[in-house]
Amino acid sequence: MGSWFVSSAVAMLAACAPPVEEGTAGDSIITRRDEVVAPSSIDPARELLINDVSVVDDALYTTWDPAHSGTDPQGSWSFGRLIDNMVPELLRNPYGRSLFIMSWLKTWEHDQTVNGLVIPARPLIRTQIIDPWRTASGCSPTTADERCVLDLSKAPFRLLAIVNRPDLRRVPMGTDPGHAGQGRFVFGVLGPTGQRLPFTVIFEYQLPISRRVDMLTWAQRWHALSSVPFGPAYNARLQAVTREFTKRSAAPLQVNGSALLQLRTDEVALSATDPKLWELREFVLSRRWGLLKPTTVKQEVNAALNGSAALGAWASQNSAAILAGQHEVPPTWQGQPFLAAAAPVPSTLAWVVPGVSEDVRHAFAGAMCSGCHKSETGTNFLHVRTREVGSPAQISAFLTEQLSPGGPRLTDFSQLLSTGDADSVGNGRGKDHPEDGPDED
Repeated sequence: MGSWFVSSAVAMLAACAPPVEEGTAGDSIITRRDEVVAPSSIDPARELLINDVSVVDDALYTTWDPAHSGTDPQGSWSFGRLIDNMVPELLRNPYGRSLFIMSWLKTWEHDQTVNGLVIPARPLIRTQIIDPWRTASGCSPTTADERCVLDLSKAPFRLLAIVNRPDLRRVPMGTDPGHAGQGRFVFGVLGPTGQRLPFTVIFEYQLPISRRVDMLTWAQRWHALSSVPFGPAYNARLQAVTREFTKRSAAPLQVNGSALLQLRTDEVALSATDPKLWELREFVLSRRWGLLKPTTVKQEVNAALNGSAALGAWASQNSAAILAGQHEVPPTWQGQPFLAAAAPVPSTLAWVVPGVSEDVRHAFAGAMCSGCHKSETGTNFLHVRTREVGSPAQISAFLTEQLSPGGPRLTDFSQLLSTGDADSVGNGRGKDHPEDGPDED
């Protein structure tokens, strides 16, 4: 961590549920389990992946206004609000927010070491993002980064979609409180002239629970949105749902009280190689400093092991779990780094796993970010594409299939709503990613 930041910062769900539960999102939530919720009654565009322009272009919710904070509707889906709600208490001011954001952006400027592996720097972050934002904020070229207060109303991030991922729920077990899946905000990044860059940022939050039945309650909150037409009333209802996982202290026991599980990026805009190289990175809130820090890309194997005997041996030992979608890629294996520090995705990517069947190879590769965003799904890197104002973000064919009748996400959501069976997971990836390991900074 840069010393400039440290010095500057210091200077500043029950087995039985009642028949009706009052949801914190402002709705009465029926928790009966005796009514089958058919997939045909679920509207994915209102409940699972919301990208309608009446939502993502609603200035009330997407425009940062420093006069409003916390759970206020104004600006609640803006990049600035999401950041403001996760920064350490010490940094809840214009200067502190800027330090928090700059410490994250500057990680691309220098090599990063994660899990003993080096993530090469991508210094184009300076000319593509940092300096244009500084200029738009009124900072002169000679103003040091730690002295520049970024104007969050000019943040180069455009909302693309709000996503509900109940299929990623984690059932409470022992001291693990679990969660009801994830709520996500997908942003497209804008370049120096406001142009769309091939670069997305995803805020991925846990849906907090205090008891097992809360998993069903969360599902019903999202499902209730299907009965409301798009427009101001819909957006108000959606904001009431999202504020419960984006607000400050949504997860009091987590870092900064934030329910953020991880923040992920997928971009080729910062590549200086020829041909250009897409790359995915993952960040978590550091328990030591409360800042966003690079971490391993969960379920992603170190690219240097592609085609190796070591990869084949590990996959052979874990083939049953891989086919069931329940495997976990360990940080190390046979004494070497196994979990990737970043996920580079060349256009010619093909995961080779010696000694296993094609079914195992495909399941293994498809569970990784690199495979899911390219070779195993026929996707051109982005599942939610960037967009212009007034146009909805286009969705990949793979993601469209996932949300279609018979698709795993829709099927799983229907089953959860009908039975309250939190253990059943339609696509077999209820754990998604394990929690981050010890701090390394």
